[in-house]
Amino acid sequence: MLKGLFVAFVCLTSTSLLASQADNPDLREVLVFGTKEQKEKLPGSGTHIGPSRLAKQDYSDLNEVLSSAPGVYVREEDAFGLRPNIGIRGATSDRSQKITLMEDGVLITPAPYSAPAAYYITNASRLYSVEVLKGPSAIQAGPHTVGGAVNLITRPVPTQDINEVELTTGTDSFHKVAGSAGRVNDSFGFLLSALSYGSEGFKQLDGGGDTGFIRNDINLKVRWEPHTELDQAITLKLGFAEEDADESYLGLTDADSYKSPERRYPASKLDRFVSKHKQVHLNYSVDFDSGFGLDTKAYFNEFHRSWNKFAGFIDGPSAQNVLRDPSSYVSAYETLTGEKDSKVGYFTDLTIDVTDNNRKYSSQGIQLDLTKDFSLLAADSRLKVGLRYHEDDVRRHHQQRSYLMASGNMVSDGIARPYKTNNYAQTDAIAIFVSNELNWLDWTLNLGIRYEDIQGSVDNKLSGAVSTNDQSVTAPGLGVHKQLTPAVGILAGIYKGFSPSGPGKSGVESEESTNIEYGFRYTSRILSGELIWFRSDYDNLLGRCRASDSDCDIGQEFSGGHVKVRGLEFVSESQIYVSDAYLVTGRLNYTYSESEFKTTFFSQFSQWGLVRKGDELPYIPKHVGRAQLGVETEYWSLDISVKHQHEMREEPGSGDISEGLKTDTLTQLDLSMTWFFNDSTDLSLLIRNVTDKSAIVSHRPYGARPNLPRTILGRVRYRF
Repeated sequence: MLKGLFVAFVCLTSTSLLASQADNPDLREVLVFGTKEQKEKLPGSGTHIGPSRLAKQDYSDLNEVLSSAPGVYVREEDAFGLRPNIGIRGATSDRSQKITLMEDGVLITPAPYSAPAAYYITNASRLYSVEVLKGPSAIQAGPHTVGGAVNLITRPVPTQDINEVELTTGTDSFHKVAGSAGRVNDSFGFLLSALSYGSEGFKQLDGGGDTGFIRNDINLKVRWEPHTELDQAITLKLGFAEEDADESYLGLTDADSYKSPERRYPASKLDRFVSKHKQVHLNYSVDFDSGFGLDTKAYFNEFHRSWNKFAGFIDGPSAQNVLRDPSSYVSAYETLTGEKDSKVGYFTDLTIDVTDNNRKYSSQGIQLDLTKDFSLLAADSRLKVGLRYHEDDVRRHHQQRSYLMASGNMVSDGIARPYKTNNYAQTDAIAIFVSNELNWLDWTLNLGIRYEDIQGSVDNKLSGAVSTNDQSVTAPGLGVHKQLTPAVGILAGIYKGFSPSGPGKSGVESEESTNIEYGFRYTSRILSGELIWFRSDYDNLLGRCRASDSDCDIGQEFSGGHVKVRGLEFVSESQIYVSDAYLVTGRLNYTYSESEFKTTFFSQFSQWGLVRKGDELPYIPKHVGRAQLGVETEYWSLDISVKHQHEMREEPGSGDISEGLKTDTLTQLDLSMTWFFNDSTDLSLLIRNVTDKSAIVSHRPYGARPNLPRTILGRVRYRF
């Protein structure tokens, strides 16, 4: 019923708008939050990371890209950013599942409602720019609005013919080959781009073995702007991506990590992640003389992954306990390291569990965004209406296999094991938002509301049980901006955040929050900045069980009750011409965060356990920031970047953090130097982690995990 009503509404609205006439409107590809200039008067906080800033360090790791946005914190896992863990303003960073991730304004997580963990994300090397939005305007981009949204914008079809080739090589056999070819005439254009990058990996398996990865990516954009009375455009995007990574859930003990952070135990020798991603996105946009704008997107994404990985001992102690306290589990520890063969008997079972987590996802939908500019009394007004019908699903087949450690090698025990998980989850969702922005004198007021109706189900193929649930939410938001002087403005906002529970979770309330922010913004010719105070009050914080969590079913959700997160964000950018020959640029962003549980409770969720009132949340650093300094001339450029992330608690608690239950404080220096030989050729030297600082950046999924060691890259780019 809801689906039919939605489709009918879209058709009627589109037909009505297309009947309008217009003379030479300003045609633009409609993005989510607009340009950097539009953001300066936005009644809400946000960050725009433009092409020039992305090009300076040329990160292939999305975690590194987003670390330049205040309010964003990341948790490393594999040191290459293959599986990003991104959080915003207290929303958990675990698999980026509590933020809305988009590519060109379209939901890009494999199944953002049914299984929101970001096992696929756009390759950072494909990005043209990035939008990070927090505050009231975040209600435009659901379903996860408790922290904010990230829109990853890929390179548009060029305005002139291009041919580009980029070659990068460096430490640990890192390599990247990228190429683009674009053609354009007065009404038609296309961009074909291809990317392949990978590394043999910096980790060393005891006894030898592969620890690297390779990613391949090919994309085609075709854009047609027909010569009609209406200014309109149709853009088709086709994409295919694949990955083959020898990546493991198994880390190290703290002692082994500090001694040899690049080490990997032989129990992870069979671990391998393989995936394929396909996408078809179709966009139609039109502008009208009457002030109407229409942007329609139809999209389909398909993602298939198989992750064969170490999953603990079948009937032995938990891997977390063994790695946290190896002296109490000597036999189990020595089995992981290959020092002793597996012991299987009445009193102990050190049979190693290697599970193939095989999952297939799909998502598809249609979304319609309408804008109408008009005057209301003495104020300029912009009305935005957004509608989206979305479907997604995930099929999980987790096949357990058992192995014995024998002379440092993994040997199958030949026992047929049952499926650990075999289910099908699906969700249908209708989302509607309405916002109106009023500009009167030096005031900007934005009032908006978002509504979502979500219907989900889970079919458990092992038990035969089918569970369903329906959720709906109405989330209002209000933001205001006042321009005090030509350079200084103040802003404030309040909105309701929302993150739905998973499909089939009857009796589990969705996660909701009341989010408040206020601060000021400064903009001049050479300097701009933003200082924002924020507070998020969660009514029902949700924790979601993953494969690495013990004593819970994958997807099971747990309530953390009332939680408060508050903090301060600061960002500043400047550019100064020292002379006609030298442009000096600088950027500084910093975030301070505090968090606390407001109740005492005991949870079976392994990431929480016993929680006392006043305990801090895990994986929220108190201090995180990045400083960048650049010098540009006609012939060369230099960029220096320093990233700092304070230690993070990995379990709820207060006061000093015990060893083994925290990540290390990390300060990392990166350097980029580029020489411009002519208009077509440039050469770059890129050094990551110049001082070769080593730190434990996570204990999840199992055990201590290191950051990327010093990495030296050489890059050449040629345009013809």
